[in-house]
Amino acid sequence: MRIDLPVRRRRPLSLTSLIDIIFLLLLFFMLSATFTRFAKVEISAGAASAHAAVQAPDILIRLASDRWQINGLPFTHEEALPELKRLQDAGAAKAVLVVRDGVTSQALVSALERIRDGTGLSVTVAR
Repeated sequence: MRIDLPVRRRRPLSLTSLIDIIFLLLLFFMLSATFTRFAKVEISAGAASAHAAVQAPDILIRLASDRWQINGLPFTHEEALPELKRLQDAGAAKAVLVVRDGVTSQALVSALERIRDGTGLSVTVAR
């Protein structure tokens, strides 16, 4: 006697629950992402050429962690910008910014922004 087992038919999978999960994941990642706006700061380095004429900068700025030195004279962060404006009014056009040990990249970028926003000087960064 032959006994046949009933054949089970597979139900088709419903994709509705999968689509819901994907939508929830997409919503979660969109809401948890941070959208920050990065500003671009242009940094120009001195040209290295044997044939280029070497011109001394009009202003030498040394940036330390707590003070600025402008042409060898110490200034606080607040006193530096009026001094740079005074030197620019006296005819200075180019400045070299020298970074000392202990200065963070954020302090460098902040100094460049302050100089470029407050004056019309052409600033070159040296190390």
